[in-house]
Parts: sequence; structure tokens; C-alpha cells
Amino acid sequence: MDACAKGKRWKVALSLLDEMKEKGIEPNEVSYGVAVTACGNGGQWEKALELLEQMRKENMKINTITYNSAIAALAKAVRSESRQQRRYDYRPGGGWSKIETSDSTDNNKTMLWKVALDLVHCMEMEGIRRDSFTFSSAISTCGAAGRWQESVDLIEAMKRETKPNKIAYTSAITACANSEKWKPAFELFNDMKNDGLQPDLVAYNALINAGMMANQPEKVYDIWVEMCKGSVKGESVSPDIVTLTEVIATLDRGMGKINRDRADEVFTEAVSRGIILKKDSLDSSWEVDLSRMSFPVARTACRFIFRRIVTSARSGDDDIKDFSLITGASKMREYIREVLRDELKPAVYCTVPKLEQGTLQIKEKVIRNYIDGQSD
Repeated sequence: MDACAKGKRWKVALSLLDEMKEKGIEPNEVSYGVAVTACGNGGQWEKALELLEQMRKENMKINTITYNSAIAALAKAVRSESRQQRRYDYRPGGGWSKIETSDSTDNNKTMLWKVALDLVHCMEMEGIRRDSFTFSSAISTCGAAGRWQESVDLIEAMKRETKPNKIAYTSAITACANSEKWKPAFELFNDMKNDGLQPDLVAYNALINAGMMANQPEKVYDIWVEMCKGSVKGESVSPDIVTLTEVIATLDRGMGKINRDRADEVFTEAVSRGIILKKDSLDSSWEVDLSRMSFPVARTACRFIFRRIVTSARSGDDDIKDFSLITGASKMREYIREVLRDELKPAVYCTVPKLEQGTLQIKEKVIRNYIDGQSD
């Protein structure tokens, strides 16, 4: 049965339990525990809870590993449900908005955070040791359900029994981000550092996400600078495309010249770090693919690209020629047309080739006109 637990073969584990009973062999705590672990690893929270209840009825001792497996199954189920119910949509010019996508009346999964807390409480009442995995899984369950206060409370409870680890802190920060609670997320991040834990990329991105959802452009910009300069113990945590996307989105939402200038600065740094517009990609000086970028990043990319064109033209590095932006035949194409027309001065007009509906083409004459219109 151990192989079933490690291989997420929960159906086989349950079949073996039934087979033992049919042969007159009573499963013990170990057998049930392995079956619970198999169900937990396989994301079968209902089955895991049924087995726990059966163990209680038969007065079996439930250990830390068994409890942890059940709580982990709950966390996995709530994370899955959360992704289906909630997403954040970017509206060009209007920032981020929360979209509820599920009209289901079945609240079983969304209430699983309560079950996770009950299990954590049962462990305390039964004198079962609660370890870092116990708390981290429960925090993750609460976080995915948007229960930020419960996540913070679990961190405090964890401090009384064991030292919170990066996973626990990051899960709690994520919980605050899901509920748009910037202040507690920032406090948790600082507590993490004060506890001697060096935040990793996941922790930084969780904090930036909290800042994005709470519309904190200045704070998010400062975090980006901290990551790039390595102001924490002299160690740098290199940002990635997720970091860039959410920092740019936050600055774009903040609006105003200072946030626009900061977005341009962040994007330029990202290019120099090879996060975006990589030298080994298929992009060239005269064709760039924007189709996989978010709206705010693509918007900032357009400003960067045309600054680069002006610089290259004035230095004589490249001959001016027609320029193409790959956008895909989607909302992105029309959005980029608006950006080029309304934000660049003088306006840049483009066409859509008949045989390449997912491409915007800017003619050489238009580019020369734009270059001539730039002051030194």
C-alpha cells in the first residue's frame, strides 16, 4: 500500500482495504493511514475524510502524517475551485477587476477551509504533534478560499509550536493578496525577514501580487528595485516574467507620468536582464511578437520599441524599413493600434496585411515621420 500512497493510486489503496476486510483481516492504523495518504496525494478529499471518520469510529489513533494528508487534500481541492471561481481581468485603461466566473450553488469546496481548521484543532485536542506541513497546508487552504485573517491567525499559532517556514509565510501572503489586503501581507513579509528567512522569488511575487490587487504602485516599484539591487542581506532575487507582468500592471493601473516613467524603467531593466525581448528569441529589430504579453506589458513594450527605433536610427545602426508587430487576431491587435495611434506622438498608424490578420505593419514612411517628430 505504501507504493499506492506514493504513486497517488488511491483507487488501488481503497480496493486493498476492501480486500483485507473480505479476507477477514482488520485494517489497522497503518493501513488506514496509508490509504488516507494515497487519497490525499490524489486530491480525493472526500475519500480522505471518510477514512478519517472510519478511523475515529474504530478508535484508531490518527498520527500527524495521516492528518497532514487529509489537510493537504483539502488545500488542493480549494486551490482548484478558487481558480475556477475567481479570476482577475485587465481592462485596457481601467486596470484590474475581479471577475466571478462560477454561479454554482454548491459551496462544499469553498467551505473546506473550515474543515481544515477543524482538523488542525482536532490535532491540538488529541495531543497530536502539528508540524510545519500541518500549518502550511491549512494556511494554503484558507488562502485559496480568501480567508486571510484565518491565515494570519494560523501563522501566530504556528509561532507558538514551531518556526514558520517560507512556505507558510508565502501561503499567508498569498491569502492576503487574494483578499486585496496589502498591510497584513507587507507585515508578514517583514516578519519573514525578521525571522531570518530570505524571501525567495515565490514570496516576492506573492507580495507584489498583493500590491497589485491593492493598487500600491509605489510600494510595488520599491519591491522591484529591492529585488534587482539585492538590498536584503546583499542577496539578489532575480525577477521573472511573472514579476515583470504584475509590476507593470500595477504601475499601469496607477497612471500618471511618474508611474509611466517607472514602468518604462522597469521594462528596460527587464530587457537588459533577458526577461523579455530576449536576444535568442525570434524577435528582431523590425519584428516583435506581442501576442503572449499582457495588455500593460505590451503597451509598455510599444514605447520601448519605438524609443529603440529612434536611438538606432540616430546612431546609424540600422536602415529604416517596414516594421511588424505580431499581436494575434484578437483584442490585442486593436488595443495596440489604439496605443500606437493615441499614445505615441506623433501618432503611428498601421495596417493589417490581408494574409496576416494577426500582424500590424508600420510602413517605413510612418516610422520616419515618427523619428523626425522626436525632440532631442
